[in-house]
Amino acid sequence: MLARLFLLGICLVMNTAVAQTPRLTTEAELAGLGLEGLQQYWQAHAVEGHFAGQNDQRLPWAALRRPEHGSTLVIVNGRTESYLKYQELARDLFENGYNVYLYDHRGQGLAPRLTADPLMGHVTDFNDYVQDLERFMQQVVLPAGPQPVYLLAHSMGGTISALWLSKTRVRVQAAALSSPMMGIYLGPLPRWLANGLVTVLGTGCRWLGREACYAPGQGGYEETPFADNELTHSEVRYRLFRELYRERPELQLGGVSLHWLGESLAAGDRTIDRARQITTPLLVLQAGRDVVVDNKAQNAFCQALGHCAGGGPLVIEGAAHELFQEQDARRQQALNAIFDFFEQHP
Repeated sequence: MLARLFLLGICLVMNTAVAQTPRLTTEAELAGLGLEGLQQYWQAHAVEGHFAGQNDQRLPWAALRRPEHGSTLVIVNGRTESYLKYQELARDLFENGYNVYLYDHRGQGLAPRLTADPLMGHVTDFNDYVQDLERFMQQVVLPAGPQPVYLLAHSMGGTISALWLSKTRVRVQAAALSSPMMGIYLGPLPRWLANGLVTVLGTGCRWLGREACYAPGQGGYEETPFADNELTHSEVRYRLFRELYRERPELQLGGVSLHWLGESLAAGDRTIDRARQITTPLLVLQAGRDVVVDNKAQNAFCQALGHCAGGGPLVIEGAAHELFQEQDARRQQALNAIFDFFEQHP
């Protein structure tokens, strides 16, 4: 009898563990859904609107909400992105019990562009991004109701979120930064030389009377073949991303302006300088094969912060920059770590 009760107890524990395991979309399921299936889910569950960002910039947002969900998760996306690129991720988070909020940064996605060239990535002041996040929280997220709020940010969104967390009074239970842009990967180019080029070429751009100029090697939107891309090893996720941007050309964005580059390099430095002002529990996810952002800068950020979960970035070995667009094993490793971390901070 005791043995039977013991076995029953084990089964109950195992069943509970299985029930709590996040259910995430696989590449095979995604291939079956296709872009049409993702969009049908989005249309059935998402509400969309606009809020007033810094300097009254009209910015788009979206949310997936259910009354029974007890937690709110805010996604802060990266450069070139739109919240529409995050339909799979939003679906997974929503189906695992979160109310999900997303928005598009000024100058990209569905937001108004900031230069006469709509394909140029540009910002006047990086702090505008930070203030936009604060306004999104105050105007859209917090008025929806008192719930525990979590933050999930990617790449440039990680820079924005780190700077925001260092100064906001909004209470966030925990935050996870995926491949955060604490520094930009410059390859063999020394940082001092990059700074000098931005200054000298920027002066030349202004002398020519131009509104903004592309940084060296940057230009309009290009659809890089999968074999040559530096973002993901998942062919199906990469294919759907490109298909979306072909279907919605207004989402397309090309290279960065010299001014954006200068602002972003300086902003990355500020995240490290201000890291100790962040009190929010923080998980940093690092892509092992990232050649978009500087992993050494992420290490320096965690060292300055002093309380990164695990003592430093959690490295997803072999992963490219976009962890939420990666192959199943790496994507699931990243998302399971995020779910586990958030559950530790109810």
